[in-house]
Amino acid sequence: MDFYRKAPVWEQQNDCPKTTKLAKPIKPVKVKNARVIEVTDAKYRGSTFSGTFLLGDQVLILDGKNKSTRVEVLCKWFGHRLATRGLAFTINLKKARVNDSYTGEVFTDFSK
Repeated sequence: MDFYRKAPVWEQQNDCPKTTKLAKPIKPVKVKNARVIEVTDAKYRGSTFSGTFLLGDQVLILDGKNKSTRVEVLCKWFGHRLATRGLAFTINLKKARVNDSYTGEVFTDFSK
């Protein structure tokens, strides 16, 4: 998605907070026929949140014996993206659902 690829890369320590409990998903955009994950109580950099997020084309989610795993999503952290990949959320597989042909809104960024 363009919203992610066009975002500035997080290069400097002061570009974004390294961790914060206050971060919440923001800036929803409408997508059509997209591969998404709907999460409840997911975790990233100290914050806990719920919402629907866009998965990358190459993301595989393994449903193993562990109840939690990491999944890569296309979402910004305080307006910035990582240089080589999307954000890696920690999710509970029992509280998440993948939809391969979702039409609706997905969150694209985090902020306080």
